[in-house]
Amino acid sequence: MKSFKPYKRPEKIHEFHKLDSNENLVLESRFIKTIALKSLHESDFREYPLEQFDKLHKKLAEYTNLSSSNIGIGGGSDQIMDLLLSTIGKGRKVITLNPTFSYFIDRCNLYKIPTEQIDLSVINNSFDVEFFIARAKENDIIYIASPNNPTGNQFKFEDIIKIVERLDDKLIIIDEAYVEFAEYNLSDLITKYNNVIILRTFSKAFGLAGARIGYILANAELTEAFNQHIQLPYALSSFSMQLAIEALQNIRIIERSIEVIKKERVKIFERLKALNQIKIFNSDANFFFFQTFDQIDKIKNDMLAKKILIKDFKNIGKYQGAMRITIGNPETNDIIISILEKLENNIK
Repeated sequence: MKSFKPYKRPEKIHEFHKLDSNENLVLESRFIKTIALKSLHESDFREYPLEQFDKLHKKLAEYTNLSSSNIGIGGGSDQIMDLLLSTIGKGRKVITLNPTFSYFIDRCNLYKIPTEQIDLSVINNSFDVEFFIARAKENDIIYIASPNNPTGNQFKFEDIIKIVERLDDKLIIIDEAYVEFAEYNLSDLITKYNNVIILRTFSKAFGLAGARIGYILANAELTEAFNQHIQLPYALSSFSMQLAIEALQNIRIIERSIEVIKKERVKIFERLKALNQIKIFNSDANFFFFQTFDQIDKIKNDMLAKKILIKDFKNIGKYQGAMRITIGNPETNDIIISILEKLENNIK
């Protein structure tokens, strides 16, 4: 186990703008505290969480326009991911893209699951779907993040459909951690195809990263196997599930924060796309991915001087000096723009 590179937790430095983990920091903390206090009042911790389990299933069914039988609940989508890989992943081979969510690759390594990664193009974060399908036929499980992390883009809808239809004998895991910020979601696939599992989380758009709440969408046979045999009997606390229920009951407040992030996303991209010293990629998530080439250390130091934490990948896949920055509130975003524009002007 020591030979594997572990997932590295981001740093927590007080009084810094934490833009390295893609949490929804536009959503006001007082809203989260309000629903947390209500959830605390609604929970009886002497009892196992039975009632909340049923209520959360019902609320998620309403939110996703699916049946409760299509839903499984877990302690964050990463816990669900781990359970899937440690059970149905054993003895199988995985194919995915490069780069993608590093935790998924880490868990494949832990369970000794052979993993093939197809490089994304540094031009526009795309991939050759026909080549991918040809390689996928030699594997058993396909993992695609939509939007992709860390690149932030959704792939062509028609390409995803092509993969699902032409690889109908493979298990396809689609990670929609950032889907609330995106152009499309793939929940409709659940009612049409029996080889698809969609992962979702409350850690991003819902602003509940600390509560550890995730869920899957799949056909009833898969979710029954997950709920009855794979998942723990009490995977989430009463408090966490009640918190998720309260968040879904206040969905308009969350949607307003998402609209602010989308508006800021347009502003940031329009201001930074013309820069020559760095390359910003268009995003369908709540963060931006950059190639900074040989400027990564300078940018990171300039950000730290302004008390801003970013995700520094150095070189990853075919990307040089890669970094990722969460979209924050308008004031923080303006500081980021200023730092990167100043870098460009100083080099000129």
